[in-house]
Amino acid sequence: MSLRAGPMMYAGGQPLAPHVAEQASRWYVLFLSGAQTEDDERAWRDWRAADPDHERAWSHLTRADARMRDLPAKAAYDALSAASRQRGRRKVLRAAAFLATCIGPALWAADRSRWLHISPDHATDVGERREVHLADGTHVTLDTDTRIDVRFSASERILRLRQGQILVATGHRGGDASTMPLRVDTYHGSITALGTRFSVRQQDDAAQVALFEGAVEIQPAQRQGAGLVLSAGQTARCTRLRAELAGVVGAGNTAWLRGELAADDMPLSQFLEELSRYRPGVISCDEQTGRLRVSGLFPLADTDRVLEAIGRLLKVKISRFTPYWVVVSAQA
Repeated sequence: MSLRAGPMMYAGGQPLAPHVAEQASRWYVLFLSGAQTEDDERAWRDWRAADPDHERAWSHLTRADARMRDLPAKAAYDALSAASRQRGRRKVLRAAAFLATCIGPALWAADRSRWLHISPDHATDVGERREVHLADGTHVTLDTDTRIDVRFSASERILRLRQGQILVATGHRGGDASTMPLRVDTYHGSITALGTRFSVRQQDDAAQVALFEGAVEIQPAQRQGAGLVLSAGQTARCTRLRAELAGVVGAGNTAWLRGELAADDMPLSQFLEELSRYRPGVISCDEQTGRLRVSGLFPLADTDRVLEAIGRLLKVKISRFTPYWVVVSAQA
């Protein structure tokens, strides 16, 4: 199934990857059920110690406990309680897993609602693109559903990419080419540049960087000294521990600037995931249909027309259950 990747959950002032939030929710509901064993408790302690983000996620959940109990998941709690009374560990674990799917998104939504009140300096809605001109002459293009903060001072120039994708064409104060570098901070690492044109996309598992002019240095967030210098025409992938070359700049790196989605023998599941970034709601498909391949250049101004075109090209069925829920499947 291809689902739109959700934004990150925030806790303690820093973003948490969605898979960490889900893991913390599963541990929470297991302990809530009372079905944990000594092995479970040891594994839980090991999980918390394995990564600072795990500990922050757990602390965030326990602080939110009172709020969570008011969330609309009573049926799931009832199912969990019933399974506990039957003393069937397998049933409890199945119920716990189900409850985690209720708590995790609801907790994230409550937390995200609080954080969205701390407004970014610049933002776009789903399906919107926007040009921003900064005081130093830097031009920033924001892709769909993107949020950035600007932190410029006498000693630093920093853009914080909260979510989404941006294109940066760096400028210089007063035309002084010796001004300090501009840095883009993401959850996964930082990209430092001077006199450069590049794009950065923040995803759940990594930051994707494409360099069009000049040079940039990429530094993973949790591994100092493991930086990578990127040359014009190259792309890179940066996780919190590693930065590595990912290939060369292609049509897909610039198509969004023209309001288009470029696909070159792309799996349909990946294509739908990309398309869903430009429309509200969810597009899903089954695993077999998702393996079909897509090639072409598709305008993003009308995503419904793109779906209709995919239906004709690949002979698949496009089912719209609501304006926000679309399912792509094989023809009967």
